[in-house]
Amino acid sequence: MILLMFLMLFAAPVSASSPVFEATAYTADCKGCSGVTATGVPANAWGPVKLMAVDPNVLKLGRCYTLRFADGHTSVYKAADTGGKIKGRRLDLLMRSKTSAVKFGRQRVSVVGGVNCPA
Repeated sequence: MILLMFLMLFAAPVSASSPVFEATAYTADCKGCSGVTATGVPANAWGPVKLMAVDPNVLKLGRCYTLRFADGHTSVYKAADTGGKIKGRRLDLLMRSKTSAVKFGRQRVSVVGGVNCPA
């Protein structure tokens, strides 16, 4: 009984303490796209970490964050870009192709926390 009470009081689900954002996807593979993020990182420089556009008033540019998706998987993204429509709790995840971006669609994700960016 004591263990049950402890779990009820202190074992809050991750999503309860992790802010939820609306995520969409974009690609640099389009007419009129510059191919360079707001922080100067080439959008086609596929390295150990994925890139995302954020509102710099909400998430710090240049920092990496762990995102938890609706299916439960997590992935690390670097806040490397901004966008005119990316305000508040909105994210835009960089994808390799337009097909991938369209397939991703619009999803709700949790920002679990900031992490050290992989080298």
